[in-house]
Amino acid sequence: MPLRVKKLGILAGRGALPRQLAETCVANGQPVFIVDLEGAASDWAGNFPHLRVSLGQVGKLLAVLKQEGCDSIAMAGGLSRPGLTSVRFDWKGVTFLPRVAQLFRKGDDGLLSGIAGLFEEEGFKIYGPDAFLTSAIAESGTLTGETPDAKARSEIALALNILNALAPFDVGQGVVVADGHCLAVEAAEGTAAMLARVAALRKSPGGVLVKIPKAGQDRRLDLPAIGPETIHAAHKAGLAGIALAAGGVFILDRAETLTLAREKSIFIDAINVSVNA
Repeated sequence: MPLRVKKLGILAGRGALPRQLAETCVANGQPVFIVDLEGAASDWAGNFPHLRVSLGQVGKLLAVLKQEGCDSIAMAGGLSRPGLTSVRFDWKGVTFLPRVAQLFRKGDDGLLSGIAGLFEEEGFKIYGPDAFLTSAIAESGTLTGETPDAKARSEIALALNILNALAPFDVGQGVVVADGHCLAVEAAEGTAAMLARVAALRKSPGGVLVKIPKAGQDRRLDLPAIGPETIHAAHKAGLAGIALAAGGVFILDRAETLTLAREKSIFIDAINVSVNA
């Protein structure tokens, strides 16, 4: 069952995840307040009580969240990391500046965990979107297409080895493998851009995209996701399928995503892997 809190503040970045989180919460009777970070949430935020803030308006953000009665926060969606010198902090933000400067020197996981810690110190509870979007998390099993054959299983195993080896370096959550070779590793550009690079490289179809959370990452923050855009990009890249960590990856706009995968003859296989090693 989805979690219930007094009122959930959603720190909304790019993509479909924050929108689906907000819509699902409201449909379930869970009050929400949207924080549109730098306008990343786009037009959909206007359908909910919301506030648009710049990244440095810490005092304004905290004051409004408390005024709105939010007791909990979920962070959802992508956000480009700005240069610290380009962020204009308000007076409250200035008090956090020494700590924020240290956080900006860390990888994405360290930065997000540090930001979550700042909110916790202000009295907010931090939850992952999966606490409210329980039905959007991939369940174990082949969700579309044929069960991956021996070649695909071998490619999936190689991709998992690569992701586990890269985990200590806080590098992406996705890898593309085809014919025993690593074609791409997801970095700051995101899955769609990575797959566009693969499409430009490909001369023959086949291969798999594998997405899992980074080993040891805080599951409340930045769980990977796929959606219709991923399927379109995977099809353009000529991939045969997508493997996901069961219980560790969101399938956004699920019905549309699975239908599209079937239409494009792309398998989606949710596999049991250790996501917190």
